[in-house]
Amino acid sequence: MSAVPLVVLAHGQLLIDTDHPHARDCIEALQGFSRITAYTGRYVRARLERTSLWNAAANGMTAVDVCAALQRYAGALEPTVERTIRTLMERWGALVLTGTADALILAVHDPLGALMLLHDARLHAVFAQPVGENRYQIDAHQRGLIKQVLVKRGWPVIDNAQTRTGSALAITWNDSITLYPYQQQAVDAACATTHGVIVLPPGSGKTYIGVALVATLQQHALIITSSRAAAQQWHDSVARATTVEPTALGIYRRQTGLTPITVTTYQQLIHAPQSLLDAAWGVIIYDEVHTLPAPVFRTTAALQSRRRYGLSATLVREDGNITDVYSLVGPQRYAMPWRTLEQAGYIAPVQCVAVTVDHTPAERATYLAAFPRQYGRIAAMASAKLTVVERLAQLHAEASILVIGQYIEQLQQCAALTGWPLLTGNTPEDERQALYEAFRTGQAARLIVSKVGNQAIDLPNATVLIQLSGAFGSRQEEAQRLGRVLRVHHGHEAFFYALMTTHTREIQDNWQRQRFLVAQGYRYTMQDGATL
Repeated sequence: MSAVPLVVLAHGQLLIDTDHPHARDCIEALQGFSRITAYTGRYVRARLERTSLWNAAANGMTAVDVCAALQRYAGALEPTVERTIRTLMERWGALVLTGTADALILAVHDPLGALMLLHDARLHAVFAQPVGENRYQIDAHQRGLIKQVLVKRGWPVIDNAQTRTGSALAITWNDSITLYPYQQQAVDAACATTHGVIVLPPGSGKTYIGVALVATLQQHALIITSSRAAAQQWHDSVARATTVEPTALGIYRRQTGLTPITVTTYQQLIHAPQSLLDAAWGVIIYDEVHTLPAPVFRTTAALQSRRRYGLSATLVREDGNITDVYSLVGPQRYAMPWRTLEQAGYIAPVQCVAVTVDHTPAERATYLAAFPRQYGRIAAMASAKLTVVERLAQLHAEASILVIGQYIEQLQQCAALTGWPLLTGNTPEDERQALYEAFRTGQAARLIVSKVGNQAIDLPNATVLIQLSGAFGSRQEEAQRLGRVLRVHHGHEAFFYALMTTHTREIQDNWQRQRFLVAQGYRYTMQDGATL
């Protein structure tokens, strides 16, 4: 056992020895200002990152607090580490937006920040004129852009400018529904600010948190979701959990127009008419904010003058644009580790199993003769995976099983072999809802879904998920799919099976996919599919 629970390495890397008696206290302390990246044997790895330190500063911590916490568990810090922490955290507060929604002032409280602004050609277009020493009038339409540009330069902007008050909404919370303590804490943390992100695992009730925000603030609300199915679920949740009049709630369609609470999708927002953006919204809710499509960033930047809140399970993006979420929606205001909620009984315990299969000789020959860009599909389509699905169905004969995959042809083969219903993006809306409802009510205990099932689908009965294939190394997708089986079923453990083909790039892709969940404390056991 190490003499101290924590080692602070170069470049902000942190290593926690879980055998140390103070390891749990150390991990809890670090979660306030670092990002856990991996659980490797007896050690937990974490990292000090710009956004994690700025999130800590946004929630009241100082560089002195962070350094004191590190010193408490690691002893003395290297001067370079302490200097980096101070430099980054002292930038929080160096640039502050104030003023009204129509008349913005950027106050610069750091000489380096002022120098950077003066010499950044891209920023000159958004400065109208100086209005005092180190104070600049900002074009209100560029509120989002300036924050995006500055945070990518390493300078976060505190947005203290006023937001527009939306039209009043007659709505209260339905007293027959009680929020869990952590849900109420998340609502309170968000309402104490005008913008920010709440990070909680799938199945923990983020939708109700968003609905509670709308009910608390009592202003017209725009709720933006990842799909039409998710929009319908939000619509139903608002109707169930509040007293809002049915005529005040609707899913956006060009033909029917806007309602005081309008639910729409990111795709619709890309092509939204100006009337939707200009409506008297008081609250904007971004569901699954980590999936915010890049084309929506411009639209999101145009909605900066409203209260805005993001909900996310996995605040990671493979395209590196997570800083855009930070600058346009806000810093993290509330988070709770997945395993903490599991241990408290709020989400289900899950066994994660990586199941390996082999190609047939013919499939192997095809793989070896293929172009590299074809490797992913050929690896994913191994016929042995369908045999594994049948074996797992026998193993979990009494369970509600979801099968999910990337390739429609493979899913069609699975449906033909098993006789189970298949749901894809091409499934008509009425049939899709009927399939979801049959699975929810237990009329159907098996369902095959394409990537439309990745996110924001409420299928609480699922206790087993079999992943046939995925989008290469997407950590986000892996975590979202695991989330489909996190609803609590008292007395029942959930199972997540990730199928992968040996001696192919799919093995490497799956190690990459697992990184986020491993960082949350989940362990994958290996299983040879031939021995199931």
